Amino acid sequence: MLSVIESYFSVLMLFGASQAVLSIYLLLKEKQRPFSNNILALLVFSWGFSCYWFFAFIAQKPFFSVTVTTFIGPMLALTLFPPVFLYAKYMFRDYTKFQKSDHLHFLPIYIYIIFTLYLYTINDFSIEEMRNHDLYKWRKIISAYLATLQGPFYFIKTNHLLKLREKSLKEEYSDIESRQLEWFKKINLSFAIVFVIGGISTLMQSTLINPYLLYMGYHAVIAISLFYITLIIYKYPSLFKINESILPLSQNVAVLNEQEEVISHRKSSVLDESKENKEKTIIKKIEWVMQEKKLYKNPNLSLNDLAYAISETRNSISAALNNNLNKTFYHYINEWRIEECKVLLSDESMQHYSIEGIATQSGFKSMSVFYRFFKDIEKLTPAVYRKKFMKS
Repeated sequence: MLSVIESYFSVLMLFGASQAVLSIYLLLKEKQRPFSNNILALLVFSWGFSCYWFFAFIAQKPFFSVTVTTFIGPMLALTLFPPVFLYAKYMFRDYTKFQKSDHLHFLPIYIYIIFTLYLYTINDFSIEEMRNHDLYKWRKIISAYLATLQGPFYFIKTNHLLKLREKSLKEEYSDIESRQLEWFKKINLSFAIVFVIGGISTLMQSTLINPYLLYMGYHAVIAISLFYITLIIYKYPSLFKINESILPLSQNVAVLNEQEEVISHRKSSVLDESKENKEKTIIKKIEWVMQEKKLYKNPNLSLNDLAYAISETRNSISAALNNNLNKTFYHYINEWRIEECKVLLSDESMQHYSIEGIATQSGFKSMSVFYRFFKDIEKLTPAVYRKKFMKS
């Protein structure tokens, strides 16, 4: 019976590995891509290779290699969990390169590699003697228990990061960011299933449940998760690439020359200017890009898009808006949209447009948000504003 299950299961493992290859291709094919794609590709690679290794273990020759298993077998468990947290971190914080401090998350893997090479050396570079060494068995045991501890640790950290991100999005103004949260929440839940089943198989030395079946179980979850990741990348490619409709100011040489006093400054002056002046410069850049490119008319405009458009970081933009205008990004953008609505509502040629149509054209995707903001700012409804202006 087990052999029949293994034959079907090997197909699932090969399917998971193939999904990993496809996901990596889709994530890395774009030259202009967020750096977080690289971290997700690493996550997919580690999960996909684990599926392939299980397939090879079941199929044996020519796919299975004792030498490869000897070197990397136990290490696979150590690679499953850190990339999940790191992807969430790099996706939400918009890092453009790998942070040196994050090497600490891979420290167990580095130690594993060094220790494995040490074992290989002291056993005269013999795979057979290395596998018979007492330390070889301890390497496997320590790796398994360490991975069991890593699972809940990284799940808690990732879940905390997701909750902070959700809290920061006080209003759902970006489809892209809300979708990023939703799909990754599901991946984090599957991640929890993996470490729970894997932890049980590690901790149970003798049990009514065959640990090998548990091992198969969490690999099945990994394979299904890989398919889900591939589906999301294919279905929502905008989640995994930089908005091409918003070019950075640094790429628009003509505009930079025309607006030199607003958006261009030498590196030396940037280093010398105070934090207050730096923030005022950012505000000027934001105002210019709103006036000239009318980014607020994009209903899915996010803080990431604005940061990319003016070549600044998310944090610096948020700080500049809060410290200088006492506004959040969300409120600032919607104020621009209200101003656009006022212009259109007072335009006689736009009288045949409905109020909702004007709101949509101005960048609002939620009518309840539009009406609330308009009334808060103008102290009257859009319909009364339009009538009042037409009478005057």
